[in-house]
Amino acid sequence: MGDMSLYQIAISTMLVGWFVGLILMWVRYEQFPHASLLLTAIIFWPLMLLDEWLKLSGYQEPLHFLIGSSQFVSALIAACLLLSIRKITTAFVAKNNALFFIPTLLLVAGQFPLLLLAPDVRVDMLSSPPVGDLLVNWPYFATYLFSAFVTLSFAVHAAEYLATYHYYLSDQVVDIDIFEMKITSNGCYVLMFCAFLTICVVTLISFDLLPLTQWQTLVNMINALGFLYLILLLLQKRKYSPTPFLESQMSKGAYTEEKLRSTLKLAEKAIIQHKAYKRKGLRIKQIADAAQVEPAALAMATRFVLKRNFRAFVYHYRLEYAKKVLMRTDQKVTSVAKRLGFNSEKYLSNVFVKYIGAMGSKRKAKKTDPIPVTPPKQ
Repeated sequence: MGDMSLYQIAISTMLVGWFVGLILMWVRYEQFPHASLLLTAIIFWPLMLLDEWLKLSGYQEPLHFLIGSSQFVSALIAACLLLSIRKITTAFVAKNNALFFIPTLLLVAGQFPLLLLAPDVRVDMLSSPPVGDLLVNWPYFATYLFSAFVTLSFAVHAAEYLATYHYYLSDQVVDIDIFEMKITSNGCYVLMFCAFLTICVVTLISFDLLPLTQWQTLVNMINALGFLYLILLLLQKRKYSPTPFLESQMSKGAYTEEKLRSTLKLAEKAIIQHKAYKRKGLRIKQIADAAQVEPAALAMATRFVLKRNFRAFVYHYRLEYAKKVLMRTDQKVTSVAKRLGFNSEKYLSNVFVKYIGAMGSKRKAKKTDPIPVTPPKQ
């Protein structure tokens, strides 16, 4: 370790992180709804540092044809991560997935002129990346800038998907803490920062305003680190609840008041019949399926008829259950609730969540069972 430079240590550390991610992907593959996209991102990630591997190998002649051939990888991984985030935040399957890979194809096509250069020229460009002389080196700078702009755009889109998901989270789940992905949102912001920093560095270098000879290495390392961080965040073990309705369906005129009230009655009947309020991690889709109503209509009904969200709607039933059962069986709950006020919904609901969590651990075999769906009458 003492003979290794900081540069080698940084690359080795990222390689270890990638290997950990690969193992997690192998172990948890079946748990991810976005498994194929995430696997593609992980497999291609080492190519982001291909030029750096070639530097460490001493520019061996048999590998010269690989120099500068991996600029398309960042756009490919960015597209995979964006589609992964869209898949875990919305239940609706989009038909335009192929469009997100167009920048990758453009970058591949744009790299052909570079691949036609003599091997010695490409080695020189890798060992001493061009600085300034914009009129001559613009194709080289343009490749990096286009790739960075694609990454920045896709990272912004991914952050927007997550922001919309979190905005409607209380309209579709009860226990928000189980389904929140705030850290994943931070990963998108980190990737946005890395892409923006790349744009700034390349722009300054192209105008010879930044005295940095090995700027290419800096850019490669920054981007590889940003992508690896987001990949590892997406490999977290968690429960998913893609939003089962579109944002356009949440407008007030989407359903008639009569439709909303009938939807609410069916949902209330399903909640009481199946004692759904006792389930930790309850989702609106489970209630909608059991009541045979649209998730969007139920979300709208709780918003505009009851003037609350789905989470508060179910908490009402939890509170009633806590009053009738927990208050009679647990003296500690009773004493604290009396000090806070008998109708302390926040306290009783929190106690109830812990209660059903403990009950669920005793019945692990049943904790993921879906709410029974009553078949429609013939």
